[in-house]
Amino acid sequence: MPSRFISIYCSQCEAFILRYRKEGSGALIRIYLNRIQAPEHFQQYKHATGKSELPSLDCLQCKQRVGTPMIHDTGNRPAYRLIKGSFRKREE
Repeated sequence: MPSRFISIYCSQCEAFILRYRKEGSGALIRIYLNRIQAPEHFQQYKHATGKSELPSLDCLQCKQRVGTPMIHDTGNRPAYRLIKGSFRKREE
């Protein structure tokens, strides 16, 4: 299945959080930092080796927590585990 772009918005205030390149089918459970397209400030974290190096994924407007940092077991990839109900997504 080809990749597609998904925009993530806060479910509480509808503010834009990030744009993500999703590969494969299935639910959006985690977001890998190397696939985040915008905003640019996430690029500085894509080589993190521990979850303590990653800030939590919060809405910049209302400060609602959208995701928690994690290092995925497969390949030690930095990612965010999304919190169900805290975000809305729109495919582009």
